[in-house]
Amino acid sequence: MNKSRKIRIKAFTLIEMLVVLTIIGILLSFIAPMVLDRPNQARQLKAQNDLQAIKAALLLYYIDNGKLPSEAQGLEILSKNSENGIYLKDQPIDPWGNSYQYRVRTNGETLVLSFGPNGEVGGQDDIEIEVQR
Repeated sequence: MNKSRKIRIKAFTLIEMLVVLTIIGILLSFIAPMVLDRPNQARQLKAQNDLQAIKAALLLYYIDNGKLPSEAQGLEILSKNSENGIYLKDQPIDPWGNSYQYRVRTNGETLVLSFGPNGEVGGQDDIEIEVQR
């Protein structure tokens, strides 16, 4: 008794596949910017942490020497061996491969900054911290 059975194969139609792909595309358009921007956020966070460490080293320098370094001395003086020791192990480099900048303004305000991803002065991507004595 051989009965022939029809095997039914269920498959998706082209319309169903297009609807699913469209939904996935819409979801990715919301999720992708959040996921793809994470490396840049990590670099910005590292730069902010580096600036905090540099600020702490500058304040230690101020305690030991009674003054902050001049702009000409810059941050390099923190990594040189002096009579009070070394304040930073190495010359600090920001996450984008540029040196941190040390600025003393005419009003006495002291800043340490990174020019951010574009490496140029100015713009909204600059990251800075003020060092107050």
